[in-house]
Amino acid sequence: MIEETSTLLQERAEAIRQRVIQFRTEEAVEWAKQIERDEKIPPELWQRIRQLGFHRLTQPTWAGGEGLPLAMYFPILEEVARCHGSIRMVVHAYNSIWRTVGNGRPEQQKEWVPQVASGQCLVAFALTEPDNGTGIDLRTTATYENGEFVLNGRKHLITFADEATIFVVIAKTDANAGRQGLTAFIVPRHQVGLHIEMQPQMMGDKGSTHGILTFSNCRIPEENVLGEIGQGFDLALRGFLDQSRACIAQSAVGVAEESLQQALLHVRRRTTFGKALASRQAVQMRLAEMAISIQAGRLLCLDAAHKYDRGETISVEASMAKAHAIKMVGEVTDAALALYGGVGYMVGSPVERLYRDARSLWFEEGTAEMQKMTIVESMLTAARQRDRQKRES
Repeated sequence: MIEETSTLLQERAEAIRQRVIQFRTEEAVEWAKQIERDEKIPPELWQRIRQLGFHRLTQPTWAGGEGLPLAMYFPILEEVARCHGSIRMVVHAYNSIWRTVGNGRPEQQKEWVPQVASGQCLVAFALTEPDNGTGIDLRTTATYENGEFVLNGRKHLITFADEATIFVVIAKTDANAGRQGLTAFIVPRHQVGLHIEMQPQMMGDKGSTHGILTFSNCRIPEENVLGEIGQGFDLALRGFLDQSRACIAQSAVGVAEESLQQALLHVRRRTTFGKALASRQAVQMRLAEMAISIQAGRLLCLDAAHKYDRGETISVEASMAKAHAIKMVGEVTDAALALYGGVGYMVGSPVERLYRDARSLWFEEGTAEMQKMTIVESMLTAARQRDRQKRES
């Protein structure tokens, strides 16, 4: 029975992937042109994504979602990522950030997750600060007063700040408790004391908005604590960031795959000195290297996804996938641009936007250096544990 259910779920996932491919080949190019021209995502595109059901792929079935595990979602996400970067951002926002409220108390899950799956609600994640990092050095504070929490501080680079219904905000409730001093809060966008200021457009992913959130004595009722007090770090990292990093890495695979396919198309058509570029060994070797690097990234992502679906912690696996993906997507888009030559550098060429969109993936959910820190900390911790076990035996 379990095997039959899994087969039906796989068939449904494949049907959705085919629907995404049809959207990518028949509609996405025109949407991309409109986004690049107007530098905004038209309301009709948000509506179209919801109409096609691309906004509810990973939410549980009890909430109205498709209930796809990460390993089945990733091939779909790869196809989405071959579209314009902002289309990928919309799909990722719906299918990933809901996990913050999805890790709240049962009543919070029942209230918010169905709203995301129905398209009524978009959640934005507010962790990063303009003058600090994303860890225990956060300066946004939440002070308990008379049954409420009073938020003060600033967050920036908050994706879809202009469209979000609610913000999940990580703030410090105890300055002396380290990671246990961080708490997550649900903050509606129209909450008194919250000011939203939009930031300039990014180099890539045109149309996706980013904003600065300023909290000035912003009073939040106690029931808006997401999960429990002091669980903000675990909710942010284990509940959201780990799987989101793997999703960003998978997105990089999609961008790189589209770059490779565009490069293949060009070198087969382009001739120099009477020979097709595709017939030249140097070009062939570069194409092969691109394909190898992309497949390595794809497998790293799937490894993280399968472990996540089994309920395992994937901090290291997600960081490995993201660290590789950052390097890979940079090298592949560089190579695609080089293979196109000067015409590839022109605005509107098949690889120019891909080159720009790829760079946003370097920063989403942490830089390469942050991923490597996570990996090496795990390695050193494991080494110390082995040494301690040897001494005790």
